[in-house]
Amino acid sequence: MSNKFDLMDTMTDALDNFYEKNDLENLCALESLIGGNFKNTEQREWLERFCIVWGKLEERNNLT
Repeated sequence: MSNKFDLMDTMTDALDNFYEKNDLENLCALESLIGGNFKNTEQREWLERFCIVWGKLEERNNLT
């Protein structure tokens, strides 16, 4: 088992924790935005920011 830090795993854990903390269905963040899987503006904004960061990480990983 590798002890290497993986930012994508950390992001996935953060999303899982967000869903658990807010008692929301555990979906892909983008699916949550599109489907309205949030209860208030703060949660929607968190999901929007998460999707932006996730997209940037995917772009970076595709370049390497």
